[in-house]
Amino acid sequence: MTTNYFQLSNSDKNRFVNILKLFFGVVCIIVGVYWTIREAIVSESGGSAWITILFLFGFGFYQIWSGLGKADRYIEVGKTFVRLKKSIFLSAKYIEVSEISKIEVFPLKINFHFKDGTKTILRFGTTYVEVNEKIVDALVKLAEQNAIDLELQPEEI
Repeated sequence: MTTNYFQLSNSDKNRFVNILKLFFGVVCIIVGVYWTIREAIVSESGGSAWITILFLFGFGFYQIWSGLGKADRYIEVGKTFVRLKKSIFLSAKYIEVSEISKIEVFPLKINFHFKDGTKTILRFGTTYVEVNEKIVDALVKLAEQNAIDLELQPEEI
């Protein structure tokens, strides 16, 4: 089994788009620094300017983070591991197959149950259903090859 990599969200791998994200992120940070200095000197507008400044810094940081490719959400299914990055800010979680006791597959989520009694939930979106099906197929192969208990839960309406 080869390693399968699946994006969990729409992520442009276009170099031009990443450069634009970096550029606009840096511009937001520069404007935020300018307004911070201006607000510290003038200080007439009250709290609304500080909210705008915080937004500029936050959005600029996110754009730079995304432009560098750090904001990707993905699941990577290998022969003996699953690497899962559910959040754009947290690092990926590396899961050895030997740690997994059971995998529950629901229509819009997957539960990974571990031998130590904990579990991790991977939630799917409803936009990219074909990717969700490919992920489930890869996990079914992984479970069959490594004798992991797999439960496919039907959709209940």
